Amino acid sequence: MPVPGSDPTAVFGRRVGAFVIDSLVVLVPGVAIASTQYTSFDTSSTGMDGTDFCDEYIEQEGGTCFSFGDTAYYSDATFDAASLAPLGFSLLLFVVLQGLTGWTVGKVLLGLRTVKEDGSVVGIGKALVRWLLLVIDSLPCLGLVGLITAGTSTGHRRVGDMAAKTYVVRADRAGTPVVVPGGAAVVPAPAAPYAGAPAGSGWGGAPGPTPTGGGAQWDAARGAYIQWDATEGRWLQWDDASQSWSPIPGQ
Repeated sequence: MPVPGSDPTAVFGRRVGAFVIDSLVVLVPGVAIASTQYTSFDTSSTGMDGTDFCDEYIEQEGGTCFSFGDTAYYSDATFDAASLAPLGFSLLLFVVLQGLTGWTVGKVLLGLRTVKEDGSVVGIGKALVRWLLLVIDSLPCLGLVGLITAGTSTGHRRVGDMAAKTYVVRADRAGTPVVVPGGAAVVPAPAAPYAGAPAGSGWGGAPGPTPTGGGAQWDAARGAYIQWDATEGRWLQWDDASQSWSPIPGQ
């Protein structure tokens, strides 16, 4: 059970672990597929290091070449689809899978979810924004920008999270609005009607006197104000007779 008042985003260590796992999930098969297009060559026998060999190879053959120390990897193709394998795996994992479900392999193993401010599934659009801004979060090396922002910001958000308005939370807190202790304000209630709302429910009609409470919204179908209570984790309805908030039946 979630502890009332606890920070659902205080999962920095697990986030780092999940990212390492996800990086391996992307890179191991991706690099394995891409490497089938390259031939390795020990350049020490030529008197050149790998960098010099690649420079000469690209100039003469026009292909692609990269090196590690004295070992060069070259291909006579200037472009091949297999080289895009790591990029493809990254898109599938971080954008498609995470966008549709809120989790990646690393996150599901370590009990995390990526959610919007209202606690709902992040969606492909926001997942794409987070993925594109990995370029910023990876600067200057080893993800230093992302590590600093996620480790020090309210809500533990990296640059991609801030731009997409998302959070990474414990799995047991997914589905409820994200409330961060010490934040400037409680995250607003979901824009969509609560689960089990009557048919035709919407914000409009002729509202009665505004009750106390900052997040109240008028529900025309119920003829009452409702609001999300983050502490209790459920929707409440204003009762004019008792001048108090009470749980909506069935919530």
